[in-house]
Amino acid sequence: MEKSPSQDHSEENPYLCFQRTPSLRRKWRKRYGGLDGNKLLEPNKEDDIRENGALTDTHQGSPLVRHAGSQETASAANAPSPAPRNAFQSQKPVNFVTPGSTGSPSLAINGSQRSAGLNGEQIRNANPFWHSVSRLDPQQGHGKRKMAADVLFESFASEGRVNMTQFFEAVWKSGIVKSDPRIKDCYLLMKKLQETDGTVDRNTFHRCVTGVVSFILKALQGRFVIPDFSTFTEETQKLFLKSKQLAPVMQEQAPVNGDSGKWGVSICTVDGQRLSVGDCADPCVLREISWPLIYGIAVDQLGADYVHRYVGLEEFSKYESAFTLTKQGVPHSPLTQTGAIITASLLQLAARLGAEEDEKYESVLNVFRKLCNKEHANLNCTSYQTLRKDSIALHALSFYLQEKKCFPESVDINTTLDLLLQCSSTEVTCESGAAMAATLANGGLCPLSGDQVLCPSSTRNMLSMMQVAGMKDYSRIFHFKTSVPAMSSQSGGLLMVVPGVLGLMCWSPDLDAFGNSWKSVHFCEELVLTFQLHSFDVRTPFRQVVAYRQWKAESEGYQIMNVLLAAYKGDVQSLRRYFLSGADLNAVDYDARSALHVAASEGHVEVIKFLIENAGANPLANDRWGNTALQEAVRSNHVQTVQLLKKYQEQREVSL
Repeated sequence: MEKSPSQDHSEENPYLCFQRTPSLRRKWRKRYGGLDGNKLLEPNKEDDIRENGALTDTHQGSPLVRHAGSQETASAANAPSPAPRNAFQSQKPVNFVTPGSTGSPSLAINGSQRSAGLNGEQIRNANPFWHSVSRLDPQQGHGKRKMAADVLFESFASEGRVNMTQFFEAVWKSGIVKSDPRIKDCYLLMKKLQETDGTVDRNTFHRCVTGVVSFILKALQGRFVIPDFSTFTEETQKLFLKSKQLAPVMQEQAPVNGDSGKWGVSICTVDGQRLSVGDCADPCVLREISWPLIYGIAVDQLGADYVHRYVGLEEFSKYESAFTLTKQGVPHSPLTQTGAIITASLLQLAARLGAEEDEKYESVLNVFRKLCNKEHANLNCTSYQTLRKDSIALHALSFYLQEKKCFPESVDINTTLDLLLQCSSTEVTCESGAAMAATLANGGLCPLSGDQVLCPSSTRNMLSMMQVAGMKDYSRIFHFKTSVPAMSSQSGGLLMVVPGVLGLMCWSPDLDAFGNSWKSVHFCEELVLTFQLHSFDVRTPFRQVVAYRQWKAESEGYQIMNVLLAAYKGDVQSLRRYFLSGADLNAVDYDARSALHVAASEGHVEVIKFLIENAGANPLANDRWGNTALQEAVRSNHVQTVQLLKKYQEQREVSL
């Protein structure tokens, strides 16, 4: 039986199931003015190819694929295609807010064919270059990095110089902090080489930026997992204050050490965007939060099959007695006291963790530090001595497990308990804990250092156990409300991981009846609800919810609307983001009005300077009624804008 053409097409296009029906497409276009809804949910295959380190050269009309940093030899031509980027991060959600045109030409030109000095008009006309810049791979040649640095320089330059403060303020607004190791050296070098007026020339800018130009472009183009980080920060701070003002409904016990009232939250995304509020720099011990980390290290070293010979996979259940085992005679979960003891004993069998007792903990602590990019993670000796004095219950459980023959052979029980107590007494801050959680959300790859600390399968197993047993007896309710992995401790800490998006750590010593920090639980639940982080949330443009992600694809008309809206609001940051993404800032609407006309009528001086000096806008352009930007400013009675446009018009007329 012959296949119909539609069946053949469905086999060729594996994403056909995401396409809209013709009737829905007509409704979409009628409602949104021509937005091509048929392609909204289709993955951008060209972006995947470019981000794999390959650039398709269509400028010469040939299907040649050039790999970054490789020589064009016969052996290189026959080499297999590289593995997909972020192969371990299959759970990472689509970034729905990427300003700029998705339909721009994807042509890559040779860096040697362009001069180093480019003005705004030349950059604006060089549309074929934009997609090769916006998807620049760090391993590409020096020529392309220099060309991208030229584009970056022109987007900030004023009279041939870039203001350092203005440049880095735009970078910080994307969520990157000054201490980020990926940009720290660039910032310190430019700060050292800047002139007395705080500006740098083109050569100095190239010297500082060329090595990290791909990272900076990604930040300024809004290609992080949370592109609109300013809105995300504003909404998160509202949730923080709301949680801080709440009163406890049922508090189990008063916190010790006088920490009552302490409240801190820190968030780190899989792209390294950071947000910290409250008492986020105060240290707190991990306690039970160290248990899933111990389990993850054991699985990474010994394998999941071997570990689960000695510990079960059940969800958390509150038994009348801790002295209970499964029908197979093993602890119910690695996140219970008995399970944590067994998991810690398995670390003694890992040869890579050292042979001596002190070496074991140093190796585990080293893994903790790698997870948080070597931020604050140390042994709290006071907490360790306190736990050691109160470890009677742990010793009783260890004797019970020894009687039931739950330990592996040749394991020292005292050494096991000391290792578990040392890991539980490890001290972190909310900031270092958030970096730890972000590494877990990124499949074990630290977003700040780029080190693969734990393998993705170990991280997946760890998050699975946290999801079903991390919140003690509240685990089922928390899973129902958030669907994300989390782990709480009696010290008031709560570690939450949204796979592929972000990790966070909250700390408040006030506990509820379940033994969890009630402020942290409320904050996490509200955060998931506000930003639609639940696994079963359907994110569509029809839902009027504050979402950190929007639709990735934009039609030409929708893009023009956004550019004009940014000019109307005086939002230079959004205009620069569109400019670096390849958008035509001189595009006009149906009345032939450009962003320059709108900015002139509203009197936004900074927008006018950016459009003319950086984006190459023409101050002499007329709309459908024959009005220029200067006439719009005169009609609106903006004196400073009129003077500025007169100067630009005189310069333009002289150049012509």
